[in-house]
Amino acid sequence: MTNIISSRTVQMVRLDRALEYAVIQGWDDLMPESTSGLIHLEYQTGADGSLDFLTILASTIRGHWSLICELWIRPLWSHATGLSFSNGYHSEAFACTLKSVIEHESSFTKLPNPHGLIQIYPPTPEKRSEAKSWRAAAFDDQVSSPKKMDVAA
Repeated sequence: MTNIISSRTVQMVRLDRALEYAVIQGWDDLMPESTSGLIHLEYQTGADGSLDFLTILASTIRGHWSLICELWIRPLWSHATGLSFSNGYHSEAFACTLKSVIEHESSFTKLPNPHGLIQIYPPTPEKRSEAKSWRAAAFDDQVSSPKKMDVAA
């Protein structure tokens, strides 16, 4: 059984799983021309365990990676905060789901490592259904019309 977080349940899902579900929800926008491929989601947390930044990369050809987007939660080094898409990628729906996950980060259990990599393979129909169910339960379907995240193209 899948653990889901919502205002109606005390079950917790880890933040890495929530990020994976967000990517699965946005898969068709992020990988529109590919039925195969891989998405890497790299992250770093601060000393308190909260997320500092994410980098999301796509690969449709083994060994070749393309930056989809970066999300900087805290201003680190020379980066401003916010989400920025790169290389022609863009998904308003993914940006909204990601924003909701980040806004509710404290509702999820912490990431297991301060530096991590989440590999996401093309989602099966079962994984898509699981991600859709998670989203509806986690945000009581409020993700469909959240406030827009500052996004740089």
